[in-house]
Amino acid sequence: MLGAATAARAALPDYVREALGRFSAELPPHWAFTTTTVRAKVSTAERYDPAKPPGEQWTLLRYNGRTPEAKELAKYQKLRAANPSPASSASFNRGDIDPGSLRLRHEDGERAEFEGGFREASAGADKMLRYLQLRLTVNKRVPHVERYTLRLREPYTPILGVKMNELRVVMTFTPPAPDRPSLPAACTSHFRGRIFFIGTQEDLRVTYSDFAPSGQRPAAAAAE
Repeated sequence: MLGAATAARAALPDYVREALGRFSAELPPHWAFTTTTVRAKVSTAERYDPAKPPGEQWTLLRYNGRTPEAKELAKYQKLRAANPSPASSASFNRGDIDPGSLRLRHEDGERAEFEGGFREASAGADKMLRYLQLRLTVNKRVPHVERYTLRLREPYTPILGVKMNELRVVMTFTPPAPDRPSLPAACTSHFRGRIFFIGTQEDLRVTYSDFAPSGQRPAAAAAE
């Protein structure tokens, strides 16, 4: 098994192995950033700064495109007090990807698209990764994962009373630079399923901007 995995990694082009080696689906620790979230008819813009004291790390900047009112700020602070983490855990990490499963689907001079899945140890019968198909878009010139797409292969019941019929998650990333790694740019998700006997559907979009090492102002703000 180990020999087969080593051979599979060796069969991948150098740019793919380099991109996978630096890939992270998680938000980077010790970085401040702004998120803009659109869910149904509600949009919010928030700033996260890990350099601030606990309880003050999140700031609601805009609510539906305007300055939030006092009652909206109070509700937001209460919600954030119960959920202070910068974001939900990523659906997977690079160690979950099975390099031997990756198959080239399309390529040109700039990028290549691969389709595959996850390691057996990460995608056991009780784990959702078993039900997800992975597609990676890899930049050739500056090796990094530009985009990943997760799609539900078949209906899935994670817990009693909940059935997922459709799930699609697309996350895009910026190219790495000398002063920063590849960073999340945007994430869109579509979910359709049932909770007990009630059908439900949700579409969500989150964009990330103004990244700065913790304690520094983003470039746009510093230029003002």
